[in-house]
Amino acid sequence: MAGIIWYHLSQRTMPGGFIGVDVFFAISGFLLGLSLLREAERDGRIALGWFYLRRLARLWPAMVVMIGAVVSFAWLVGREALVGVGGKSLAAALFATNWYEIATGGSYFASTSPQPLRHLWFVALLAQVTLVLPLLIGLLQRFIAPKWARVAIVVALAACSAGGMALLYRPDADPTRVYFGTDTHCFALLLGVAFAMAVHWYGGPLVGDGARHRVAGTVAPWLATAALIVLGYLALHVGQDASAFRGGLVAAALCAIVFIAGSVFPGSWMTSLLTWRPLALMGRYSYGIYLWHWPLFVLIQMLLPGWRGKGMWLIWLLTLVSTVAMTALSWWMVERPLARRIDIMRRRRADAARSVGSAPVAGGPVPEPPTAFAPPADVSQARARVVDDVIERLRPFVTALLCALFAVGFVFGVKDAPAKSRVQEMLEANQSSLDAQNEKREHDAKAAEEAKRQAEEQAKRREQARADAEQNLTGDDITVIGDSVTVGASPALEELLPGIVIDAQTSRHIATGPDLVSNLKAQGQLRQYVVVSLNTNGTVTPDDYANIAAAAGDGHVLVIVNGYGDRSWMPGGNEAAAEYVRTHSSTATLADWNAAIGAHTDMLTADGIHPEVPGQQLYAQTVKDAIVDWIADHAQ
Repeated sequence: MAGIIWYHLSQRTMPGGFIGVDVFFAISGFLLGLSLLREAERDGRIALGWFYLRRLARLWPAMVVMIGAVVSFAWLVGREALVGVGGKSLAAALFATNWYEIATGGSYFASTSPQPLRHLWFVALLAQVTLVLPLLIGLLQRFIAPKWARVAIVVALAACSAGGMALLYRPDADPTRVYFGTDTHCFALLLGVAFAMAVHWYGGPLVGDGARHRVAGTVAPWLATAALIVLGYLALHVGQDASAFRGGLVAAALCAIVFIAGSVFPGSWMTSLLTWRPLALMGRYSYGIYLWHWPLFVLIQMLLPGWRGKGMWLIWLLTLVSTVAMTALSWWMVERPLARRIDIMRRRRADAARSVGSAPVAGGPVPEPPTAFAPPADVSQARARVVDDVIERLRPFVTALLCALFAVGFVFGVKDAPAKSRVQEMLEANQSSLDAQNEKREHDAKAAEEAKRQAEEQAKRREQARADAEQNLTGDDITVIGDSVTVGASPALEELLPGIVIDAQTSRHIATGPDLVSNLKAQGQLRQYVVVSLNTNGTVTPDDYANIAAAAGDGHVLVIVNGYGDRSWMPGGNEAAAEYVRTHSSTATLADWNAAIGAHTDMLTADGIHPEVPGQQLYAQTVKDAIVDWIADHAQ
């Protein structure tokens, strides 16, 4: 859980922290599987209704309260976070967030508006597997006699899920489908269930006083320690790329299984670490912490946009403090009362089961009188009891009042939710303008070919005058290929550099660069200065720029725009851009957008990546300055 929170708050410092999701899945699968197996062995069957009721009471009420509160807060501080909130809230309430996002084209890794409910895909996937898990265990116990075969079947299902993720993942496409899909991301839960089966059926020989027990008791905690070290390495080095989706997440799940094995073994000193009070508290309140930390982080950023960047520490601090407060409030309002009610129902159910075929025996032990009315040991205890009683009496009233306020806020939030965010509207408008220009360019292809032929005839004459022409830079010398940042800045580029050719599209990856350049070259639209602004949506290497340069051919200068944002891959991409320019200074130059906008983060929109109008002008000026500097350097 700590890794997940760290990753969400600062991807740059913990790029692989999202492996914590699979660690959590593996632990959840182990605990759920062990509970179901013990119930089946004890009672001869699994009480599905009772199991589903317990899980629903654990997951649903706290989540619904969180949604109501978050939508209410967003309605007050930043309505851009409410885009599509009605459908997203309904999907969350039905434990279907992951498939809703897949069906509607949502992205976990790139978005044009704040997404405070995006993290509920995790709850949805967990609930979906939980729904199927008792049925799977029941079917295996009914139709598969050998216990080893049951374990093997569950492991095979996990392997199919992991294999599906590896096969469906494409480096040049958004990986949301393979990350959110229940079919491609249930392997960690299934591995946890398989290990629970192995422990339940085959763990007996390791418990006792024999040699096996002594050897296992010595080795187990050290294996758990090694697993923790590997998990730490993965959290620091795995990225949102093939290293995660083709092995990294599976490795994290397997390490979690090894850690569980070393921690639950009787007598393991690793148990002392897990029972350390801070970790125990985090484990106890982990669900509430997960529910609250992400939406609060999103909303606080919207409330304090000027603090992004150098003042990010304040946003982190406020997020952590408010997460603790809201988790405690949710526990007091919702989770603890429900847990008590479920515990009472469980006891009544157990008492009813024990009473079948039995009767009270006269002369049995006399029960002790209840201690609730015993005189207090001292005055302080009496006062504490009175305070606790008052607080407990106030709890239903406070809960009802806050839930009513959240419900009203939710209704207003859904009612006033914008259809699109300002960023999305800006990008779509600019994209429409670019599409119209591209269509016109296709109609003018014949005229362009004729102009190209005439230009070739005049090439020798233009060659002599090129040095002078370079000093009077216009958009006629420039072609831009870019992503959503370029789409957003296209009006400023056209205003500053009239005649510029812009081919930009949202969610575009660097892998599309060579084909884009080849197509523009075939159409006669590839100018001398080729501005490449594709550093936002994925990993970039120096070879990517080399491939684009090869597609452009001789006589072109690459103007590489580096990226700015909180995506974990951006530092590596910026270093790749700098390295390519260092080794190709005669044919490439760097437009340092990262440095330019980093000093003016207040010019960014709510997502911290796309520029507002002043930022768009800064983007265009940064591109022009880079070209002018290159001309000046090479005119000497």
